[in-house]
Amino acid sequence: MREQAARSQPAVRAAAMLRIARVQTAVDRGRARITFEMALEEARRLAGRDRDALLEQARWVAAAVAPELLETIPAGRNGSHEQFNSEMLVRIMLDHGQMDAVFEYVTCHGDPSTFPFRHAGNLMLLLEDAGRRVEVLRCAVQAWRGSWEDGFLWLFSSQWKVLPEEEAREVMREIVQVTLRLPDSPMTATYDEGELRITSTREHTLFQVWHVVLRLDGQLARSLIARYEQLAAAVRRYPKGMDSIREEGEERRKKSGDSCVGGVVMSGSGRDLNSMRALLQASKDGDFGPPIEHALESYEEDTAVDSPNEAPKAFWPSTGSFRSIFYSAGKRLGREAEIYLDRVPDDDLRLFAQIELAAALAGLPELQGLWQQYRPRRGGGSPRGSVRGGMLGGEEPFRSPDGALVRCPRCSASPNARERWVCRCGHVWNTFHTRGLCPACRYQWEVTGCHRCGEESPHDEWYGAS
Repeated sequence: MREQAARSQPAVRAAAMLRIARVQTAVDRGRARITFEMALEEARRLAGRDRDALLEQARWVAAAVAPELLETIPAGRNGSHEQFNSEMLVRIMLDHGQMDAVFEYVTCHGDPSTFPFRHAGNLMLLLEDAGRRVEVLRCAVQAWRGSWEDGFLWLFSSQWKVLPEEEAREVMREIVQVTLRLPDSPMTATYDEGELRITSTREHTLFQVWHVVLRLDGQLARSLIARYEQLAAAVRRYPKGMDSIREEGEERRKKSGDSCVGGVVMSGSGRDLNSMRALLQASKDGDFGPPIEHALESYEEDTAVDSPNEAPKAFWPSTGSFRSIFYSAGKRLGREAEIYLDRVPDDDLRLFAQIELAAALAGLPELQGLWQQYRPRRGGGSPRGSVRGGMLGGEEPFRSPDGALVRCPRCSASPNARERWVCRCGHVWNTFHTRGLCPACRYQWEVTGCHRCGEESPHDEWYGAS
């Protein structure tokens, strides 16, 4: 693979060497770092769109290969994207076992507005040292005090017990004080199959931390339910707040035999759905011919004579499809997956596919990538473009299962079928498949965050006309 990469065009060579470096970590981390630094230098010599895209991808690969080099690689120019990138870096470091590096990244994170609250919880679950778990949560508390980020509420409500009781009580009281001090705003959150409805952001926040308040300050708990009717109604149904909801959800799963782990929820355009179904089926039966057909259709679009994709080849949607296919094929078939390489019609795309196959054979986790499309306008003019950052939206409009267009009300980005949200109960799914209702604990999400701009909007405002 290195020999073929060396013969390729500079942008392809840099992209391939970045991914090859990750594969090398399975056997020789020292060699992997050398390869990564060579690829990084190659990327820095590029110009324009190629350079920007490859340097952004290099940060993700650095998180897997050499996290200590992250500070030497410039972040992307899209500031609204920084929260998503922060979460992704933590996730990649966790996936690749870079525990010391991710601990340092989280505990030394200087910008409260981009603190990775969501994946900090995953880090705490994996840390064996109790002192380190406490340090992560304390850093999260400090970041929350500088940002009032809602993601902290889930982290604290699930991990508060690692703190000394008096310290946890202090933080809990501060959350309550801030919630009561900030202006209330209307919202709609439903529980218990829609029978329980909360329309106050303030009372809903109090309900989210009710189980902590109840355990640590009974007098405060009594004063809150005496003052807030919707909170009192929610507590009558769920006496221990979110703990009661989680317990009931667990009981339902035990009775039904279902599990939140390993399920697949798909949503998106018809083509996305068909492609994902084909890949899922191939992962079960070992026949990767059908998903390759879908990837070939995407390749035809990327190479269309009248409207070619002018993005760097390493970031074409068809490149991403072939990467995913050969990673899955490697996990399912082992080296026998090589029989499908001849069906990749382009030498560069075949190289990218080979690298992901090697990653699967080496036992590495799958690494998401950036997908980009830049197409010249008919009759001239500037090209229209879109970026799919791992799970981010593509050019074709995303639709919910009932056919409604789905776009972020803030930045107009459209999600993608591969995008996932995490419920407070830990279930991972595409929130637009169920209009925000968690299939596991039945919590109705009324506010949904965008993975492109990092902003949150009322869930119902994401849906447009059919």
